[in-house]
Amino acid sequence: MKITDFVKPQGSFLKAEEVIKNPNAQFVIVCEPLVVENEFKGKKQNRLHVEGEFNKEPKIFDMSKTNARACAKILGDETAKWIGHILVLETYRTKTSDGKLTDAINIKEVK
Repeated sequence: MKITDFVKPQGSFLKAEEVIKNPNAQFVIVCEPLVVENEFKGKKQNRLHVEGEFNKEPKIFDMSKTNARACAKILGDETAKWIGHILVLETYRTKTSDGKLTDAINIKEVK
């Protein structure tokens, strides 16, 4: 084993920039997604965290409700059945709450 394999960050969040740099990489769901409570700018909200592999690296996909509905439409609403499926991802430009343009992740295809 190389020490770099041990010390590299594990479970980091998937970022739109990574999808832009690796447009052919696919996200493989490795365990059942979890709903987690998140606080942003003093406001609590539930988010769906999906653990998987992107470009052979462990990542967490912070899935939007729109992306979750797209998965559920194809894979069903029981998230345990999502394990092992592949998501083909793309990015799009969207505005943040303060009006700035940013890249966001969208599910292009579910396999």
